[in-house]
Amino acid sequence: MNDDDRIRQKAHELWEHEGRPDGRAASHWASAREIIALQDSYDATLTPVGETLDEVVEPAFMAENQADVPGLTDLGEDAGGPSHEVEVSLADELPLSADQKKPARRSRDKG
Repeated sequence: MNDDDRIRQKAHELWEHEGRPDGRAASHWASAREIIALQDSYDATLTPVGETLDEVVEPAFMAENQADVPGLTDLGEDAGGPSHEVEVSLADELPLSADQKKPARRSRDKG
């Protein structure tokens, strides 16, 4: 039985199971296609991992140019920000916001 026949049969089963409603043919057909696809792919999930290790999932060229995207910079192994020493030296030089004098608040005129 080919795929179209299997889908047609499953769609008919769904239609009957729902009480033979009118106007749902497209929905039953789409559901049947999905069910058949899941049934067909289920066997692949049962394959032992050891048997799939030699299979090529993606061609090698897919990973060759991954960092070659315009506008992105590959930082590599370098640190992503300033070093700890720089942070400590800046902390000693810059005042904390709590140490800075805040400007006096202006009272709003009511009236």
